[in-house]
Amino acid sequence: MKLTILFLTISILSGFASESYSQTARLSLNLENSTIREVLKVIENQSEFRFFYSGEVDVDREISVTVDNKNIMQTLDQLFQGTAIRYEIYGRQIALLAQRETSLPAEMQQPAVLSGQVTDVSGAPLPGVTIAIKGTTTGTITDNNGKYSFTNVPQGAVLVFSFVGMHTQEIAVGNQTTINVTLQEESIGLEEIVAVGYGTQKKETLSGSVASISADEIASTKSENLISNIQGKVPGLLIRQLTGEPGKFNNYVSIRGFGAPLVIIDGIVRDGTEDLAQLNPNDIESMSVLKDAAAAIYGMNAANGVIIITTKKGLDGRAKFSYSNLLGIKGATGLEYTVDAYTYRVMKNEMDRNSQVAETYTGEILEKYRQGVEGYQDVDWIDLTLSDWVFQQNHNMSVRGGTKTVKYFASFGYNEDNGLLKSGIQYYNRYNLRASTTADLTKDLKMNVSFAGRIDERQSPREDFLWTFKTIMVNDRGINWHTLNNKDHFSVISPENKNAWALMHPDIDGYNRQRNTQFQSTMDLTLNVPGVPGLTVIATGAFDQNIRNSSFLQKSYNLYDYYTDNFSQTTGTDQYSNTIGLFQRAVARGQVNYTRKIDQHNLAMTGVAEFTGTRYDNIMAKRLYSDLFTNDIIDQGTSTTASNAGYRSFGRYAAYIGRINYDFAGKYLFEAVARYDGSYRYAKANRWAFFPSASAGWRLSEEPFIKDHIRAISNLKLRISYGESGTDAGNAFAYYSAYSASASNGYVFNDGSLTVGMVAPGVVHDRLTWVTAKISNLGVDLGLWDNKLGGSFELFERRQEGLLASLIQSVPNTFGASFPQENINSRLNHGFDVSVYHRGKIGKDFAYNVGANYTYSRTKELHVETAGYSSSWDNWRNNNNNRYVGRTGMYEWEGRFGTIEEYETAPLYGGTAGNSKMLPGSYKLIDLNGDGIISSNDYTYQHWNYGAINPPMQFGLTLDGSYKSFDLSLLFQGASGYSVNYRNNDIWGYGRYPTLHEKYLDRWHPATATDDPYNPATEWVGGFYPALRNYNYNNTQEAAIIDVWRPNATYLRLKSVELGYKLPAIFSSKIGMDNGRIFVNGYNLLTFCNKLLKDADPERQEADWDAGLNYPLMKSFNIGVNLNF
Repeated sequence: MKLTILFLTISILSGFASESYSQTARLSLNLENSTIREVLKVIENQSEFRFFYSGEVDVDREISVTVDNKNIMQTLDQLFQGTAIRYEIYGRQIALLAQRETSLPAEMQQPAVLSGQVTDVSGAPLPGVTIAIKGTTTGTITDNNGKYSFTNVPQGAVLVFSFVGMHTQEIAVGNQTTINVTLQEESIGLEEIVAVGYGTQKKETLSGSVASISADEIASTKSENLISNIQGKVPGLLIRQLTGEPGKFNNYVSIRGFGAPLVIIDGIVRDGTEDLAQLNPNDIESMSVLKDAAAAIYGMNAANGVIIITTKKGLDGRAKFSYSNLLGIKGATGLEYTVDAYTYRVMKNEMDRNSQVAETYTGEILEKYRQGVEGYQDVDWIDLTLSDWVFQQNHNMSVRGGTKTVKYFASFGYNEDNGLLKSGIQYYNRYNLRASTTADLTKDLKMNVSFAGRIDERQSPREDFLWTFKTIMVNDRGINWHTLNNKDHFSVISPENKNAWALMHPDIDGYNRQRNTQFQSTMDLTLNVPGVPGLTVIATGAFDQNIRNSSFLQKSYNLYDYYTDNFSQTTGTDQYSNTIGLFQRAVARGQVNYTRKIDQHNLAMTGVAEFTGTRYDNIMAKRLYSDLFTNDIIDQGTSTTASNAGYRSFGRYAAYIGRINYDFAGKYLFEAVARYDGSYRYAKANRWAFFPSASAGWRLSEEPFIKDHIRAISNLKLRISYGESGTDAGNAFAYYSAYSASASNGYVFNDGSLTVGMVAPGVVHDRLTWVTAKISNLGVDLGLWDNKLGGSFELFERRQEGLLASLIQSVPNTFGASFPQENINSRLNHGFDVSVYHRGKIGKDFAYNVGANYTYSRTKELHVETAGYSSSWDNWRNNNNNRYVGRTGMYEWEGRFGTIEEYETAPLYGGTAGNSKMLPGSYKLIDLNGDGIISSNDYTYQHWNYGAINPPMQFGLTLDGSYKSFDLSLLFQGASGYSVNYRNNDIWGYGRYPTLHEKYLDRWHPATATDDPYNPATEWVGGFYPALRNYNYNNTQEAAIIDVWRPNATYLRLKSVELGYKLPAIFSSKIGMDNGRIFVNGYNLLTFCNKLLKDADPERQEADWDAGLNYPLMKSFNIGVNLNF
């Protein structure tokens, strides 16, 4: 109803505006023997007026007309003087009607009248909606009751319904005589309604930092992971994709670098970012990100910010069915390929010579590998085990509709994702179900019930996939998966003594399988208290349950020497284990809302009491089994080897919240929040904590000195906020002196029996309390030229106090215990985020939207509990107090040694061997302190954020455009300001594994392979990488930390691109469809980054760089459809 009142107001105001325009807009005409049609066209060209007329208006009648500087009413009065034609002006739209006519016909008449009503989502009528037959000027406008009618509409024609602030709808006309339409609000500009804590608010009256993203923006990127869909689109929301492994949703998600945010789905706290990632994107109506004091209303654990998801609900109107799918292929964004078996052995001999040891391979063996004789062929393990492309698919269907009193929504989604392993052991399948019903029980009482379910299944190799993938990448390409003379025997491949072929086959090695079943339910009762306007009472109950069933099957098998076929070892033990975890959450909430408007004073108050209980049960059973056992049934194992374990935990939380919002004339904005949180974790004295917050805003654009004089400014708002939030960190009941009993603490007495022992706790205390975050924010919002150009800029700071740590103090050995955790440490985050946008049209067919966002965020440790330092030098190097995280020390260097004589006279690189193990190509490290020795005392410290999973600078760019029925969307995303560890030459380049990357072909090496590398007369060929050494060849400065191995990891990625085409309405109508769209898209297609990182993905976390062995990120190509009925 509020939206309807708004539209009525707009219509009325636009009427006044048009009256002013109709009086001020002047026309001059001098036409002879022209048709009415031609005269109307001239008027449209001279002005902003547009005409609609029916067949009752004779537009082919010829007239002569002369008008000099007249307004539109005077012109039309003269034009139709003496006729039965009347006109009605709605804004800049003018309807020409016969005196008794209320609708506009066209050719090819139908016998019946086509009529209907246009309403908003609440069911209230919309007056002044323009309805036109597509491709013509024939049309009409809804009356004050939202009703319209046509006579003689062509069969197969398309009606276009348009209204300011609403999404335009196109509906094909078949044989129906009634078409009722519900228009959806177009969520752009200041009228946008965004979700905030325990309610919604107009964007124009927000005083906190809240970013929103619409369903259309989310849908512009399509993947099985919702978090990937929003990456790069929201300022301050920092996301990194850490793996492409199917079913793993361990994306790093952070708001402004604070840490994992609180996730609210339909008003209830859910299971964090993992739950968010597996939400069906097609079910989402809107998303809000609360970044400053706006998040404080959620109090406990909202210190890192809040993500609020609102899912779709029912609408008044006929049932509308939707179906969408996505079919595609996906492959690795990059793999670091290895040299073939022969090349590796040549380079291994070179490595031996450089390490001053005997060559591993004789010339005879090298020749066999070069020729590829039987038993000495090259085995490309990547090609043998990994697919270039795998299939993925996604299907979604939904129904939405209702009446004025009962509305419903239901959806179903299916997602299939497959892994790269050719054995097919890797897969992830997900089924999503969601349903909601809203019913008006009485005039004042409304009920909403919603349910959501999810079943997902994931299977992977028994070994952690890091080991499986690592084994593939480091396998000796000169050894096959089976022994030379027996294909039934698996070969043992050093140095990990694993066989990648066996690891990837569940019938040989086993598997790791998970099945999650999730159920979520919410029920709301909303009472508009009779007799008290503006007073609303809401009762909410929610219950969630998640069952995680994990099964682990390990099979043992023998490994044999590849050449001799001699037995080497047996892998593991035959065993099967099953673990079941049950998580339950119950929420009860009472909420009271009161709104009051007195003249230009607007007041809103909210009070909430919320109680949450959680429970987690976990039980594990395991049995060994004989060789005959092949089924994953627990009771088929050996009962004498049965073992089990389990535990249970509870959680209880309570909160009381109050909020006051006030604004005067929409110009001066204020909000205050008080929250009183209680957690079961702490002793009684510290169990409850009070967290206040406040924000204020000033809409300068509503002040006369701007509104009346700088008309280009549509919106200018200043915002400031301060808020406190708490986190209930630490172990529950740590204040109790609880003893623990277990067999591991037992003792075997003389009779040989084991007696269970009791272990006393360490030091306990009752002072542990909440970690407090104090967040400040200063922001400005700007919109220009009817908000076609705009953006926002925000400065923020967060101080965390009371972070947990244990005292580090020297105590006597007789003390016998460790210090407990206390609220000791503190940390600072600060930075800024900025976003800009521009949207517009070129001509009548091309529309575009450009958006960009940038976030800078750094973390500084204010206090870190330490044991002290031995000297001022030690303190300067290692004290992290009041320093930014990610600081790392490294050597400076000045070129590379070209000859042996150069490094023999250079400062001594640490260790007893000194420079004797250097070779040409080694880096010239600078002896900063001049003591003649290169050591860590010569370190300098870089300002780049080293190894950051959360880079200090992250940015995104969206480019959207549409031309007629075509649309194109591009998303670029990137990060900067950090470095990664590229010292995987420690691992692969120095002979730890029997393989080498192709990149090491570009290395320093003797021009003649047989020359002595330590002979000063040897001629060398330069390259990027230093001369190769064996892994255990110590005291070489090739492993020294220099900026070459800490490269700038800045990258820019074309995250997604999508091209779509809207199906012609005439085609859609023939199959009974409202509208349809087909599209093709791609994901992770193109990356610009440091050349060192080109074969491995720069988005992955730092630990992966050091090993270079984790599952790659994925790129994909897809095709899909969206169909609406």
